[in-house]
Amino acid sequence: MTLSMALIVKNEELTLDRCLTSLAGAVDEIVVVDTGSTDATKAVAGRYTDRIFDFAWCDDFSAARQFAFEQATGDWVGWVDADDVVMGAEQIRWLAADAGPDAGAIYWRYAMDFDPAGKPRCQFWRERLVRNDGSWRWQGRIHETLVSNRSWQSVHQPEVWVEYHSPSGRDSRRLQRNIALMEAELAEDSHSPDPRLLFYLGRALRSAGRTADALAAYQRYLTVATWDDERYLAQTAVAGLLRTLGRLDEAIDADMQAVRLKPRWPDAYFGLAQTSYFRRSWEDVVHWCDIGRGLPAPETDHILNLAAYQHQWIIYYTNALYHLSRPVEALTWTERALAMCPEDPWHRQNVAFFGEMVGVEK
Repeated sequence: MTLSMALIVKNEELTLDRCLTSLAGAVDEIVVVDTGSTDATKAVAGRYTDRIFDFAWCDDFSAARQFAFEQATGDWVGWVDADDVVMGAEQIRWLAADAGPDAGAIYWRYAMDFDPAGKPRCQFWRERLVRNDGSWRWQGRIHETLVSNRSWQSVHQPEVWVEYHSPSGRDSRRLQRNIALMEAELAEDSHSPDPRLLFYLGRALRSAGRTADALAAYQRYLTVATWDDERYLAQTAVAGLLRTLGRLDEAIDADMQAVRLKPRWPDAYFGLAQTSYFRRSWEDVVHWCDIGRGLPAPETDHILNLAAYQHQWIIYYTNALYHLSRPVEALTWTERALAMCPEDPWHRQNVAFFGEMVGVEK
């Protein structure tokens, strides 16, 4: 059994060495497809492989990734980006061999947005290694995905994971590029848009601060959604956007729709707590937070904001506890939050405030 890893790159001299170092010796072949670098990217790649190819960029990530896959000669072919680091790569070979003859795709966890302690705030599962049998094709101009014309089983392997580490300032430029590509793809197929495209467009527009446009994209997504996990996350995103716009009654309705869809997922309860905070309904804040914090993080392949389950809700909770004359509990929870996010300015301010209230010097 042989393993190939395929990358598409452009001007990645600052990150590519770290990525390829994490793969060195773990796979039989590294394929690097350059889409127009003007820096030393190719020279860096040349230290690890002679399988370096050029591809004329055409505003289509699937086309570039498909070309890269077509150059791979291994029995299995995987993919990462130049600003990724593969952790546990030394286990890839035996894990692939152990996957079984019916397995056609292996999923690894993807982690990003790390806190000061090095823990990821966001993660999700992605297909990272597939059978190189010609059945797999890349689809989607942006936020592309692998689809096979055969019926393969998928295997999730937590022993290997990918960490995303982007240089400062790059994410903002990528965000604007990605929005432009998604809007162009949507314009090409506006009558029957891909639900996944609408979901990721809404997410990107929200990150860019285009609240009304993001809300429209998510609401359009909900009319064509086919995956309940994603539908739930879109519904809670709609609620968050409505809160931003001050439409609190509609935000509550949106989160309640999410609760009906996935009553054992915590996101919507924390959303209801946040809306209750803006309404100054302190008992409701505590009520919804208590429900949400008692539920586990969802089991899903989709993107999860781990910080939302770990500590982001605590700022609303502690302030509600204070307004309900429960400062000792407010202090205890603030200290828990600071253990997870020690530089948070609001919790740092509150720990002193609550400490003074209960006579504890902070």
